Amino acid sequence: MNKKIIREKILTDIKDRLAIEQYGDENIEQYSFRLIYSFLGKIILANLWNENGDNLEEGIIDNELKNVLYNALLGYKQLFSDMSLEKFLINENKIIDDILTDYLETGFVRKIHRKFNPVPFEKAIKENIVFVRGISVKERVKFSGLGTYYRDEAKIYNNSKSVEQLFMLPEYTFKQLYSHFNSQTFSENISREMLLSNSEFLVTWKIEPKKWWTNDFQGKDKKLNLLRIGSVKGKELYYLFRGRNYKKGVQLSPKLNLTNDKGYYSIRLALLNERGIAPKIEYINKDSCVEIKSVFALPKRENAFIRVYSWPILGSESRLMTKEVFSACKVIFEEMGYIIEEVS
Repeated sequence: MNKKIIREKILTDIKDRLAIEQYGDENIEQYSFRLIYSFLGKIILANLWNENGDNLEEGIIDNELKNVLYNALLGYKQLFSDMSLEKFLINENKIIDDILTDYLETGFVRKIHRKFNPVPFEKAIKENIVFVRGISVKERVKFSGLGTYYRDEAKIYNNSKSVEQLFMLPEYTFKQLYSHFNSQTFSENISREMLLSNSEFLVTWKIEPKKWWTNDFQGKDKKLNLLRIGSVKGKELYYLFRGRNYKKGVQLSPKLNLTNDKGYYSIRLALLNERGIAPKIEYINKDSCVEIKSVFALPKRENAFIRVYSWPILGSESRLMTKEVFSACKVIFEEMGYIIEEVS
């Protein structure tokens, strides 16, 4: 049996198992890559249970799972060595690390003591789309990227969790977050010594910043601004202040987890949104799918959610998503305060 026949049989099998259809204007290489990409997710979920003699053992050592994925990618590269997507698969370790990172960030898997473990079967509905996490033999799910879902036209669905709760997305809007911080008492003195010691201001004025932080404060409005003091990562102090009065403010609680982008990213978006610089996600509406063209710098969890439910596009920074899943995602992100804009 030659390579072409084997390839066609494998792709047909993946298509049937994961319910992934080829889009009207999509070439065979991009379609093949989407099938392989989603099947890598299927391999991960299937390997979270190890057969140990007559028993099923929960979890798999991280290196064992990565070896399984690495060998699978090598096999696909050999099958598609005459197609350009083989070049896309050349950095196997990066693809594997990215997929596992997105799965961990969205809670599709969990990692405990160097073992990737399965999570309980849970689902949540939005706009007739039932987002599914975990494994159930009763449910026949579809794949959008690495994410699993199915449609529920009946709208009769009892669920204790929302999509936001299930995927740990913010359950508040940018306006609600801004209003909360705006109601604080800005009475805490910020000493001159602290201001002169590695202090940086969040860029909230209407320019296209190369950096989100600057030593030169140029804000002119009377709205909230954010000051960061300190140079040791994870130990910086964050102060909110009004207008140009950055000598008085309110220190943000360490409980907000301001390390990296998990805390101040949401605050940054709330401050920008209040100034009419709403974070924007642009997309192109195609016949049978949606191309997510550009994404405002999102917090890690929101970014992972979009990545999990979409496919990369060969040779592009854009991503593809099924129309039905995008319709639900559009509502989720618009409720948070994002601008979702169709472009040509």
